[in-house]
Amino acid sequence: MEPNAKGIGRFPIGYVEEGYALKIAGEEGIKELVNFKSKLCIDRDHMCFSEMNLCRSGKSFVEVVYERIPELILDAERGTLKSDIAIYSPVVDQVLYVPSNTRVFLVEASGRSIYPLVSEGENVSNDRKLFYVVTNKFEVRVVRAGVSGVVIYVGDVVGGFVIANKMLCIIVSEKDVCRLRRCNQTSN
Repeated sequence: MEPNAKGIGRFPIGYVEEGYALKIAGEEGIKELVNFKSKLCIDRDHMCFSEMNLCRSGKSFVEVVYERIPELILDAERGTLKSDIAIYSPVVDQVLYVPSNTRVFLVEASGRSIYPLVSEGENVSNDRKLFYVVTNKFEVRVVRAGVSGVVIYVGDVVGGFVIANKMLCIIVSEKDVCRLRRCNQTSN
């Protein structure tokens, strides 16, 4: 789904910097996770974004399978992002832009059933509830943030050998997130 389809989809769309996507596309099993036809241009000078096939002023980003963002961009050893990332939220028609090498905080929940209580773009405090978890014993548990910042990703953990249902929340410091509006918003 293209970001200009305002209000049609309610799910976030993830983008990585086009140069990084080209670099990793040759790796085994990665090429099918990148959609080079769906592009987003980030203009940090004007604090805005637009969809376009050729990004003339700003950085060009390409869409990736949203649920695979953690494995594509997280440097688990350093706890940072390997690429600039842009998360488009169709609900508010806004992009969250986070540069590479930003420190990330991961909060994982696992259990029989998991119910996320936050969405991308929300500010959270360290005691904020992120998930309700129903255990195999049908007990309800709460998973809290443990840090303050902005949620940039909430999604299922996919890939590998997953025994239980798992969800992941990625939080970054508020100072590391740029909230971008649509370029030429007045002409839309």
